[in-house]
Amino acid sequence: MLPVECTGTSKIESDGLKEQPTPQTYKGTRSYVCSGGDLLAPTAVESVVEGTANSSCTKLSATTRETLTWPDGTTSEIEIPIEVAIEPGAVDVRVTGTVVKGKYAGGGVTSTIPMPRCGPPARVEGPAAMTITPAAPVA
Repeated sequence: MLPVECTGTSKIESDGLKEQPTPQTYKGTRSYVCSGGDLLAPTAVESVVEGTANSSCTKLSATTRETLTWPDGTTSEIEIPIEVAIEPGAVDVRVTGTVVKGKYAGGGVTSTIPMPRCGPPARVEGPAAMTITPAAPVA
């Protein structure tokens, strides 16, 4: 099956990044338009994002869970472990994960998301993109 390509926007409430690693939680939503794979036409997909982190202004260290809800009511639960150095001036970050449950379970995920800023709590908004590569069928 061909990959599913999604583009859209992300709105995440963040505790903000500090100079030293700080435990925190975050949550928000993403809105995508997805196509490819087994989708017959471009499809609007909503997701809920939540996670925990121990990040700083120089390093993202987090576990993100994103649950996509497809128009037919099925869901895909995605887990993305993040361990990434923050480059000065970066506006987004590319991460990889796995569909752990639901539609496309076992598939790989590559996601590009807005980079949180160093500073006080804030809403992190910006473009988001995701590619889901479905797992090969078991023979």
